[in-house]
Amino acid sequence: MPILLRTSTAPSLTCIPLLLTAIGLASPARAASPSEADHLGDLPVVLSATRLAQVQSDAPGAVSIIDRAMISASGARNLNELFRLVPGFQVGMHTGNKPLVGYHGLSDEAPRRMLVQVDGRSVYSPYFTAGVEWNQIGVDIDDIERIEVFRGSNSATYGSNAFLGVANIITRAPAETLGTRVRYRAGDGGVNDIGLRVGRQLGDVAMRLSVARNFDHGFAGLNDWRKTELATLHTQWAADSDNSIEFQAGWTHSNLGTGKEDNPTDPERRSQTTTSFGLIHWHHAPAPGEELSVSYYHQEENGRDNFDLLVPVTSRQSGLPFAVQLPLRFDYDFHVIRDDLEVQRITTLAPSLRAVVGAGMRVDRITAPLRFNTSDSIRNAVNHAFGTLEWRASPRWLFNVGAMIEDNSLTGRSFAPRASANYHVSDSQTWRISVNRSHRNPVAFEQKSSMIFSTSAPVSTPIGTLPAGTPISQTFRPSPGVRAERITTYELGYRAELRPLHASLDARVFLEQARDLIEMNIEPSTIGLLRRNNNRYFANSGEADIRGLELAATWRPATDTWLQLNHTELRIDGPTISAADAARRPSGWVEYTAPRHSTTLFGAWRFAPRWQISAAKHWIGFMSWYQDADHKVPMYRQLDVRLAHRLPPALARGELAITASNIDGPEETYAPGTSVWGSRVFGSLSLEL
Repeated sequence: MPILLRTSTAPSLTCIPLLLTAIGLASPARAASPSEADHLGDLPVVLSATRLAQVQSDAPGAVSIIDRAMISASGARNLNELFRLVPGFQVGMHTGNKPLVGYHGLSDEAPRRMLVQVDGRSVYSPYFTAGVEWNQIGVDIDDIERIEVFRGSNSATYGSNAFLGVANIITRAPAETLGTRVRYRAGDGGVNDIGLRVGRQLGDVAMRLSVARNFDHGFAGLNDWRKTELATLHTQWAADSDNSIEFQAGWTHSNLGTGKEDNPTDPERRSQTTTSFGLIHWHHAPAPGEELSVSYYHQEENGRDNFDLLVPVTSRQSGLPFAVQLPLRFDYDFHVIRDDLEVQRITTLAPSLRAVVGAGMRVDRITAPLRFNTSDSIRNAVNHAFGTLEWRASPRWLFNVGAMIEDNSLTGRSFAPRASANYHVSDSQTWRISVNRSHRNPVAFEQKSSMIFSTSAPVSTPIGTLPAGTPISQTFRPSPGVRAERITTYELGYRAELRPLHASLDARVFLEQARDLIEMNIEPSTIGLLRRNNNRYFANSGEADIRGLELAATWRPATDTWLQLNHTELRIDGPTISAADAARRPSGWVEYTAPRHSTTLFGAWRFAPRWQISAAKHWIGFMSWYQDADHKVPMYRQLDVRLAHRLPPALARGELAITASNIDGPEETYAPGTSVWGSRVFGSLSLEL
């Protein structure tokens, strides 16, 4: 069966002509595919760079692959941890249940400049300030086949959210996970995880049901415990040799500890988030090099975090001649509905010419009264059309051009082009040059936020009664003039596949010019009893020039034995601004938002028929998550080690493993003194029945 590629985007009836046009433009030419099998050989094929199946040396940018063997050997419990294994990424923990993942800096406590997909379903959440809610991705780590990471901007293929990179999480086909598998994991920090997977083949239908629960206590001294539960159903029906239909459904529920001890407006409490989705994907492949696919998914997300407090206000704070206790309702509840439809056509126009075209439409409806100061839903519709043309001009030269047009109801129309040329010096060495323009549309919160806290009941005072609903304080005001961010990327790449040595080398030098970056600024408030001097709003006040070098060298003589070295040199230059401006806006500190030097050494060794040892060592330079220079995270080192034993078949089919994470000492990955991540040791047992 052909490899499926599913991507996301979005609905409004105005986009239906685009869908029909995309199908018509890619008429079912039956030209035979060029001798691609000879060209690809036994090299890994990636799907995420252009939506066409390509070897890494043909992609218009650098692509890293984390396969199933690497995921297992890493000992990772959570998806975010795996991005430590990719050059150029920054991974931190704001608290024990709030992961942070960024690429090339420009991040804060809610990184939002990278797109993450699961089987083509976008898990980018353009609702509030965060781009990816890592606790709500809704895929069990044991069900992942591989993760493809496109290192760099790629709006030409995936739209506005692919501003600094794209991660496509591809799960295993249900037919490859038949039988029953159970997993149990326990250890330090209250780690207590269980998982169950059941796979069945019913005629032409393969199906997999996975359920899991992960629990831990978080960091010592913080109310940041986490319990995440999920259930997913994945089915594939091979209707005939040309057609297949895939259905997925999932549910994820997270209970998280949040708040701070002795904080009058942010007390310790529990928050809850529930995400559910259903996806259907039809794939039609009538001939080699010819594919038509249609996908649709519906997703709902509900958040529950509300509480009542009596907040003491002094006369100095309010300007009134007396102190008062104000009853306030803190209601951060939200409800989000997303509908997403996309059609895509891959065709072979000539023996040396391939194309992919498509269009889609997405609608998000967001209800969050406190965040937007309205009980009405905020609606955001995005329509898009895209196309990519790949021309193999000769055995040495490969050219790729692509573009996407988006129409966003919040920000209007945008255009994202890309062009690249790959020169194959030999069968084992390739040079690549590419340039692209990408953008990131503001999320609804960045443009329409209006957070005003009001009294939840009448308040008697010496000068009269304050009625319920009296505005007390404003913390965010709307920013209707916010525009899309822009980034132009220039890249020179080199890739060597030294197959006789079982080795590969990938190098990339780049310049990324980001303009109109959306930043949080502050000003005095004009609304409410408490006149604050730090009311927040968003503006296109930032810019950055990001330049650097990424190296990835791998020696892999066997699937379960390898040594991989990643190194990144990164420099970020921000605008030249005055000290007064620097105190008001963060763009003067963008240079600190990624470490200048970072190195990872990751290896595994199958030293006996049923034994494997693996280790990852990270050297990370100092950085700051969009904070001032006084809050830079110091450089740190991290060592993770895992020892695994495949059980003897006579005893049981399964694996027993022990993982020691961060065993070389506690580290601070977000801000000094706010959260300390210590060592953690846990064991796991998995059995296949």
